[in-house]
Amino acid sequence: MKKQIKVLLYVILAISLVASGWVGFERIQTERADKSIQIAIRYNDVLSLAKQTDVPIENILKEFKQLGATTLFVRENTVSGPNDDYYNFKAQGEVTIVDGYILKFYYPNVENLIPERTYVVTSNEGIAESIYSNYCLKNLEVETLVGTSEETNEPVYFIDVTDVMSSLGAVGVGFNTADLNLAASLGYMIAPQIKSWEEPSEESLVNLAEEIDAIDNIGTIYFADVTIPGADTEVMAELIRNHQLGFIEFTSNKQKGFETLAKHASESGINYKVTRLHTLGDAQVKTFTMTELMDRYQLALNERNNRTFLFKMPNTSNPEEDKAYLLEAITRFEEIATKDGYTLSETTTDFNFPQIPIFVAILVGLASMVVFVFLLSELGATKLGYILGVLGTLGYVGLLKVSPLNAYRLMALFGAIVFPTYGILMGLREKPRNMKGTIIAFLKICAISYGGVFAIVGALSRTGFALGINLFAGVKLSHIIPIAAVIVVLVYRKHKFDYNFYVGILNRKISYGALIVIGIIGAALLIYTTRTGNSGSASTLELQFRQILTNILGVRPRTKEFLIGYPILMCLLYYGYKEAYLPFVIFAAVGPISLVNTYAHIHTPLLISMTRSAYGIIFGLLIGLIAIWVIKYIGKVIRKWQLQSK
Repeated sequence: MKKQIKVLLYVILAISLVASGWVGFERIQTERADKSIQIAIRYNDVLSLAKQTDVPIENILKEFKQLGATTLFVRENTVSGPNDDYYNFKAQGEVTIVDGYILKFYYPNVENLIPERTYVVTSNEGIAESIYSNYCLKNLEVETLVGTSEETNEPVYFIDVTDVMSSLGAVGVGFNTADLNLAASLGYMIAPQIKSWEEPSEESLVNLAEEIDAIDNIGTIYFADVTIPGADTEVMAELIRNHQLGFIEFTSNKQKGFETLAKHASESGINYKVTRLHTLGDAQVKTFTMTELMDRYQLALNERNNRTFLFKMPNTSNPEEDKAYLLEAITRFEEIATKDGYTLSETTTDFNFPQIPIFVAILVGLASMVVFVFLLSELGATKLGYILGVLGTLGYVGLLKVSPLNAYRLMALFGAIVFPTYGILMGLREKPRNMKGTIIAFLKICAISYGGVFAIVGALSRTGFALGINLFAGVKLSHIIPIAAVIVVLVYRKHKFDYNFYVGILNRKISYGALIVIGIIGAALLIYTTRTGNSGSASTLELQFRQILTNILGVRPRTKEFLIGYPILMCLLYYGYKEAYLPFVIFAAVGPISLVNTYAHIHTPLLISMTRSAYGIIFGLLIGLIAIWVIKYIGKVIRKWQLQSK
């Protein structure tokens, strides 16, 4: 590569990294300013306590409010459901479901009651009207009859639901507006969770919006089912613009229509009205101790951009213990959040990164292209690198125009691949190093690999990725491809296109020992790939170890970096790479690759990821030095033993 061209490429590289650094700086400023949080409790739990302890709802709401609860989370009512789920009128004691032949016995004067039919029965006119109107608007055909109670002489309403029985526990029929307005008057934000229904019409959506607008102090709106009704309509978009859209962590990313609605209401991606909520599943609550619960919620607070935290009662058979558990959880979490610099707020705020100009987006992608050219130049394919670099840049610019999100994803993936690949290949050599040279080479590999961090931060620091609306789909590829690329290049460097060598490998007999080694490496790679991203699970022992690190350091470094990848890399740098060490290269590459991919989790604040990386490098370096010393010591012992045996 000519010197002038190399200088030009370095200049382009520097400009690109500066552009990514600017994007990162703007992101940090936004993340540091976002310190308002909400603590939510469920209306279901409040109603359960009120009924079990015979205490007015108002008193219970006041008690939780005084301890820090800011938000009342309420799912839309259905007609029926589990008896311990007070999000249905049957469990609330407002309706009964009775066969017609029984009703004919008790209400002989009510005309048109058919013995073979099934009816929802209630004396509450408002509930009867809510059920009837919601069902009719949501494409469920029902009929209402009116009778009179002989005991009270009050009207009784009979809704024929024979043909819609499967919808009684699935389709929403409104909210307990009076109770919710009471909570609002006490200072609660109301967070309704809407049920879905099939083929929503504009009239049914308008009715839903009117029901929600009848509730005071509406904050964030959530959705309860896998499909969001009317996600592509202006009615729902306007409802979200007037309030906010709730993203329930680990759930909303699977809801059909969530991304559509979020974008539709976001003014073309300029102002997302989305907030992230963290909670536990109902079955999980009973399995967590209070300490484990606080650890879980603190992690969600500091490392995943969640700003609303929903606490649930375990709902055991003892309401007083359930209440005490919930009160303690709220109190302890408020103390933790306050200590970490957060403040409770009764209003929700929008979270949006600054918009990135198109020319900055173009500059961000150039660094990865330059390093790709350098990589091919190291392989003696400089001209091919120039051609592919230019074509790649033009393709990226064109894709930015056609599909910006995919352009960002592809460039982030490309950067996550080329930087650690180039860094590892530049650091490995056959000649051994002294300790100083080993440390310098290790830090150099980390520094080059960190260029991939700039590529990811510059490409993916968009609000949609931070909120979880858009996902970086290349996590597993960015873990596997660099390992494969490093192995291929190392073999190519040694043997080029030596046909006999490759044929010899294919024809070589494999020993049982080799099969065992291959099996171990294969199992390790399988675990490695399944544990990337948010998939996979850790053992109890590992989870305890992680929590110890978090408690001591505040931010837990990646164990696969400082316990596996970096120490093995240090040993390879010190003793020199040999072809027999190729299996160790696979594990050594894990460190730099994981370093880069830490930043693919855009919902994690950038300063947290930077701290995690720093800890990983420092501890990895120290453990690597210890590993080298141990290997040298063992070698001395073995040599001494061999001399004595002679």
